[in-house]
Amino acid sequence: MERVNFPKFSGIRCLMMPYIQGEADSLPDEYEAYFPIISKIFFNKGDIGFLTIDESFVEAGKPQRGDRAKFGRALHTEAGLLPPLLCWGGPVWGGNAHVVLERDTQILLANSIDDTCAIWKGEEEDTSEDGDIGHLAGKYPYTSAKFMKAGELECIGILTPHESLPLTHSQNRQFLRIISSGVYGREPNFTVNPKVKHESNRRMGMENGLV
Repeated sequence: MERVNFPKFSGIRCLMMPYIQGEADSLPDEYEAYFPIISKIFFNKGDIGFLTIDESFVEAGKPQRGDRAKFGRALHTEAGLLPPLLCWGGPVWGGNAHVVLERDTQILLANSIDDTCAIWKGEEEDTSEDGDIGHLAGKYPYTSAKFMKAGELECIGILTPHESLPLTHSQNRQFLRIISSGVYGREPNFTVNPKVKHESNRRMGMENGLV
């Protein structure tokens, strides 16, 4: 499936919710509008995946997904670096991470508005603990970026530089992200799926040896 036909906007949201890739009935019923998409978009059918849907109103001049940005641009990688681990969301108390990722974990992205997400080729190793790379903005000019179109599906890695861009006028935006298996642990704000127990923790990737 090369394009995503987003359903009618309803304000639905979930963050890193575990589900079974390619099996729409592994999602709670409130996500029924996304069942056709989930049935067709997956990395490995039957594997655990992690779903984020964000349907929200965005004000002009602001990016939809820029809350973490510290340097003016919402330029980031999906994983942060907490040596020697790739982690999600940065360290918690004691310098540990709630979530760690395998390096080859992959991500599918799509959104509903043209030119509101920019992607650069390659990987960025000099990422911060929470994945914010706004301090490297000079390294990533828009002239070398790919700008995603509405409904376009893009596959990236967890260290691929990308940026949620400010909208030219206030409107509703829909964002979809599917992360493959290779994620261990969970943050307290991740959405619980009562239909799928995320057992792939296996003691946090066998205590960070990543299984």
